[in-house]
Amino acid sequence: MLDWKIKETFDDCVLLRKMSWTILLILVFFQPETSFGWTYHFSDAETMNWTEARKWCQSRFSDMVAFQNQKENDHVVSLLPNRTGSPYYWIGITKNHLNETWKWIGNNSTWVGNHSWATKEPNNVHVNEFCVEIYVNNGPNRGKWNDEKCSNKKFPVCYKAQCENTSCERGSCQETIDNTTCLCEAGFYGDRCQTAMGCAPLPRLDHGHHSCSGGTQKFHTTCTFKCNPGFILIGSSVVTCKAIGIWSQPRPFCSSKCQKGPVGDPKSNQRLNV
Repeated sequence: MLDWKIKETFDDCVLLRKMSWTILLILVFFQPETSFGWTYHFSDAETMNWTEARKWCQSRFSDMVAFQNQKENDHVVSLLPNRTGSPYYWIGITKNHLNETWKWIGNNSTWVGNHSWATKEPNNVHVNEFCVEIYVNNGPNRGKWNDEKCSNKKFPVCYKAQCENTSCERGSCQETIDNTTCLCEAGFYGDRCQTAMGCAPLPRLDHGHHSCSGGTQKFHTTCTFKCNPGFILIGSSVVTCKAIGIWSQPRPFCSSKCQKGPVGDPKSNQRLNV
């Protein structure tokens, strides 16, 4: 009986360990991926002309890679495998005519670094070399560019954007290699531009009342003031919460028709983040 209990306990422990390893493997291989900023992708399976390469990128990711600065150029090169010779990789800078300026797809940026081109490039040596490949060999031209005919066959290198239409509530999403940032519209703040700038609460209006649109006192809120019978309003009857967190006008006052009151209260024109 004792041996049976020991064996039973041992079997339970083995089963528990197996279950624990199974759960651990599930956590390791199925953990959701967290991405910060755009990601880069390439294919060595098949060469294609520049137009085909861009379509390949657009069908699987966001688009062909487009650099904004030298840091991004160098980062992508560090991800690509070394190649001893052509074909290399297409990148998303091109032009349509000989005398045109080179432009990046997507944003029409004309960025070109001081040392982006390989030695004696671009040279248009074969005429109509209006597309660009990037060298990934071990020589001095590694990471440099070479103009090529768009009909030549190269490998695609693409990027996948992390910014979406819903990334920033009241702002634009800006991406870098390892970060996404919301650039907020005037009057909004927060990591997703989700919070409206607020103005200081308006003091109670003696001998009158006021009401605000939406019941709040945040950016774009408009408040209207009215006096009780027998009193007149001194100042603006409408004030609006501005983007910088202050009211457009001082709060008005109600004054007896027989006595003129102060024009406004500077203390009511304050900034408050809510």
